[in-house]
Order: sequence, then C-alpha cells, then structure tokens
Amino acid sequence: MFSIHPSMWDFSSSIFFAICAMVICSIQPPHCYDDKNRIYFLDLSRTSNKYQEMSLKVVILIGGETTGTRFRPLSMDTPKVLFPIAGKPLISHIVQKIAELGEGELIEVFLLGYFTDLKPFDEYIAEAKKEYSNVNIKYLTEPYSMGTGGGLYYFRDEIFGDGTCEELLVIHGDIVCNYPFKELIQFYKKSNADSVIMGINPLLLMNNYQNKTQIQNHTPFKVYDNIDTFSKYGTIIANKSDSKIVHYVEKPSSKFSEFQLQTEYNTLINGGVYVFDKSILEFLAKAQSHKSSKCKEYDRHNLDNESINSNVLSLELDVLKFLPEAKNRFLTYKSDSFWNQLKTPISALFANIFFLEEYKKNHVCNPLATPSDKVISPVRASNFVTTSENYIIGPNVSLGRNVKIGNGVRIKNCIISDNVTIGDNSFVANAIISKDVKIGRWCRIEGTFTNDTTSKDINQVRSDGYYKLINNIVVLCQNTVVHNQVFVYNSIVLPHKELKNDVKYEIIM
Repeated sequence: MFSIHPSMWDFSSSIFFAICAMVICSIQPPHCYDDKNRIYFLDLSRTSNKYQEMSLKVVILIGGETTGTRFRPLSMDTPKVLFPIAGKPLISHIVQKIAELGEGELIEVFLLGYFTDLKPFDEYIAEAKKEYSNVNIKYLTEPYSMGTGGGLYYFRDEIFGDGTCEELLVIHGDIVCNYPFKELIQFYKKSNADSVIMGINPLLLMNNYQNKTQIQNHTPFKVYDNIDTFSKYGTIIANKSDSKIVHYVEKPSSKFSEFQLQTEYNTLINGGVYVFDKSILEFLAKAQSHKSSKCKEYDRHNLDNESINSNVLSLELDVLKFLPEAKNRFLTYKSDSFWNQLKTPISALFANIFFLEEYKKNHVCNPLATPSDKVISPVRASNFVTTSENYIIGPNVSLGRNVKIGNGVRIKNCIISDNVTIGDNSFVANAIISKDVKIGRWCRIEGTFTNDTTSKDINQVRSDGYYKLINNIVVLCQNTVVHNQVFVYNSIVLPHKELKNDVKYEIIM
C-alpha cells in the first residue's frame, strides 16, 4: 500500500493549496487597490471602450487679483467669479452644470487662481459643498500669477498624479453661456479626440444680434459687420467637414476682410472651455522648456529677462497655437448659443438677464418669484426680502438677502445685492447695487443702456470708449449712502461714499 510520511504530507499539501490559490487568482476578475489598500474589482462589461472607464476632473480658472480690472469697481470687494448673478455667484452657475454630469458619481473640481485673501473662496466652497453633494471642490493657490496654463502644469501631480484623471475639463470662470459641458464631452468621446475647444459663432455675440437670424437661417453675406471683434478673442479656423482645427491665433492683429458662410472653414471664437487628455502635459512641458531656453538666451546676451518666467504659461499663446501642427486630434465643438464674458459692469446686467430668462424658459420655477401684479417675471428673490404693500419689481431683477423695499418702489433690470435698503417711492433701473447700500426716499437711480447703445459701445472698451460704455448704467458700490430726493444718472460711485446732491455722468471716487 502506498503511503506518505507526515512531513511529506505537510509539504505536499502546501504545494497543493498554493497551486489552488494561483488558479483562483488567475480567474479572478481584474482588480485594483485604493489608497487604503482595499481591493475593488473592475466591471469589464462596462468598459467596452476607453471612455466609459475614464474619470473626469474639472479645473475652473478663476484669475487673480491683477486680472479682471475692467470689471472694477465691482471686483474691488468681491472677486469677479464670486459676483452674484441671478441670485448666486457666477461660478455657481458653472458648478451646477458640472454637478449634472456626475449622475451619482463624485466629480473633483479645482478652482485654480492667485488670490492672497482666501476667505471668500473658503466661504464659497463651504456653501457649495452643502448644495452640490456630488462635487468635491478644492482651491489651488498659485505661488504667483502663472497664466492660464502655468497653474495647470504647476499642479499637474495634484490634478493628474493619482492616475484616475483621463479627461480634464478646463473652464474659464468668467464666461456666461448655457454651459454645454455634457454635449462637449460627448463630442470629445465620439470623435476620439485628444483635445477639444468650444468654438463660438462670432455672429451671435451680444453686439451682433442683428445677424442672429441670418446665421440661423444660413443666409449668406460677405462682409462681417465688425471685423475688429476677432482681435479681442482667440480665433479658430476649423474644417466644416470634420471639425479639425487647422489654425489658431490669439487676438489676431490682422483683420478678416470677408466672412463667408459658404467656405469650407468655420471661423470661430475661443469659447473658453476645453477638454484635454493627458497629452496636454507634454505640450505644457514643451512650452515651459521653450520659455526656459529663452531665459537662458537672454542671460547669455545679458538682456533683461524679468518679463520672461518659464513657469508662467498661457494656454492660448504657448500651447493652443501649436496643437494644429501636432500629431493629435485637435477639434472644435461649435456652439450657436448665447455667449459672453464678464468683462465690464454692463456685461453683468446682460448675464443677469440671460440666466433669469434661462430659468424662465426651462420652467425652473423654484428660484423665481411668482408673477403677480407686483412682480413682472423674471425676478429672483431670496427668502429674506422685506417688502411693503405697494411696489412693482421686474422684469430682470435679482434681489439678495436682507433687502428692504419701501412703499411705492419701482425696480427693473437690476442686480440688488445683500443688505440693501430702498426707501419709499424710489425708482431704480438699469443699475447694479452692491451690498450694504442705503437709498433714501424719492430717489431716482437710473441707467439708460439699451441694445442699440450697447451694440455701438461694446467694442470700444479701450480708453474713452470704456468710460462711455460703463456710463450707460449706474453702479453703487459697497456702503454707499444716497440721501433723500437724490438723482443718480448714468454714473459710477465707488465704495463708502455719501451722496447728498444729484450725480449725472460722473465717476465718484
């Protein structure tokens, strides 16, 4: 009879169980370990292509203290991206659309910029986390202003380092549109692109409403009404057939003498929204290396290189213009919807009108006040507004918290911030009223902007044209006091001022 010594049995059984373990492991589904060394398995049935298993991360470029100067004086006490538009900070309109992408999954959002005072952003993030449970927001502070691309490369380990980020959505925080992030990402996936930029039809900019029906009806015309517009934005030349970008130039100095719809190319404006894969890091690294070489060249010739910092990178100037020549799929997603940038105070009123109309059009009733004989829709008011018996508010009005409205008050086309008091029988129109402002009785606060005046002035934001533009509205900055029976007409009033006399076409400093 065949027998095994006990010591041999122990050795044989060890080999047997080891082989069994190897076999079991070999048929185990693919798995990974998280940061706490816990195992989780991959569902191969849901990973038929590379995009279904991708993890989306989002970077919102929020600028810094040296940017957004044309938005002054409104940005003197509030960062531009946190300025209240249609009842909430501008950036919240962006985050809300991002949250809709999650479908129950956590989305990581980085606010990237250079602000020394972080308190406003800390407060915003704390509030946003309560409202958007599936969005994890984190602020990344640049050591100094690093440009639209420098911060991305500086924080590359934070953004890409954990290996979960396969697609990166980058958004300029001061743009106003319907934020078609879902459609943009779907286009990116379907077209198997490496990089996608949202392109805006220049004929639909707010100073060209007269061309809107022409472009939507595909009516051809030869000369673009305002060829100077391209010099203010990044310009994209892309094939109509496959959306491939063949040329990109940032704020071109040369003019486009003709704009023909029947050509084989689309001429679009950079919409400030991008989707990148990991290859963007290679281009950022090349851009930094190129700048570093330039610094060394300056040093070699004893030239001043203080203006050249290899860590300061511009996506538009140092990266995007080289992508059409690179061996990657650089495409544009064309948008024909409203688009604008929050550049000047008057653009805040346009943004306010746009978002309120979007709420109304999409039947988002909760944020809007119920129309009545006292409320002309759309109007957005917080739950902490105190009103009298007789007043008329609207259309296009946003009211912040702790706003007190007196008897006989009329308000239209305005942004009214927190803790504002408006006395009896006062009239406020085409105005932005910052927080803690007190307006007395029988006052008239009136701007006179219209679509016609704006279309003439909007492209003259340099030098004298800028002052002409901002003087189409009234801006009362923080802690302004307007005494009884004072008329403020097309004027800008800086913070902590007291108005006892009428003000017309002035900037009160």
